[in-house]
Amino acid sequence: MKRTTIYISGLLLLFAAPLLMGQDWPVPAEDAAMENPTAYTLQNVKSGRSVYTSNCKSCHGDPGKNNPLALVPLPVDITSERMQANTEGALFYKISNGKGVMPPFHSTLSEEDRWMLVNFIKNYSPDREALWIEAPPIKAQLLASVSQEEGSVEILAEYEGENGEYLSLTGVPVSISSSKAFGNIPIGQAVTNNIGRAEFIIPEDVIGDEEGYISVVVSLDDNYEAQEVTLEKALVGKPKQVPRLIQPEVLWSTNENVSTWLLLSYILAAGGSWFVIGYVVFQIIKIKRYSKTS
Repeated sequence: MKRTTIYISGLLLLFAAPLLMGQDWPVPAEDAAMENPTAYTLQNVKSGRSVYTSNCKSCHGDPGKNNPLALVPLPVDITSERMQANTEGALFYKISNGKGVMPPFHSTLSEEDRWMLVNFIKNYSPDREALWIEAPPIKAQLLASVSQEEGSVEILAEYEGENGEYLSLTGVPVSISSSKAFGNIPIGQAVTNNIGRAEFIIPEDVIGDEEGYISVVVSLDDNYEAQEVTLEKALVGKPKQVPRLIQPEVLWSTNENVSTWLLLSYILAAGGSWFVIGYVVFQIIKIKRYSKTS
């Protein structure tokens, strides 16, 4: 009985060790003392938020909502006292090197992006003024049209005012993408002017289908609740070059597109197959002749 108790206790310690280790993450003093070379500004906090959304949110969850992914150990909410107890240098060290289930980001994120991420995390520090405040998205709407002659997209952005009327949405970036089967490919951005309008010139190197048609998608960022606008089949792209392997009404039209060695291999293989078939038929005929004479 005593031996069984010791065995069970040993197993519990073995499985609990990673949990205990996960609670302590020492950082070298010189790394913890590093200062953030990027300024703590609203723009840099926004940049860090984009990095967080793309790389960290799936595990750490929404800031302040304590809804991390169920991992061992449990990822820490970035607004928590435990997270904010880290210095900027300590955060940068941990983001860069990772530990356990948290991967190291030194090879996937640039040094600047990692410091921007530190700015976003420190936005929730009780010792700093919050530059970015989570707020419900603003109701907005987009109107857009394509000028195929000029190769441009005309955009009008508006937001819903207090009385329900729509007002001009000024100085706001609008994203323009190309819709593909596997998702939207970003093309660029335009910023609305003082009456909520913007014009975006489609770059000449944007590739469409074989005729140059593109489905242009116009959208706002997560700060706005607006349905994206899709402009189907706009003739504003560069035609995609597709190799024609088979030309109509031309026999063996693919020869010029095939490597010589591959073509010779095919001819030899096909010729060898016909030779074997002919040889077998010849032997069958011989057998029949011998059977008749015998």
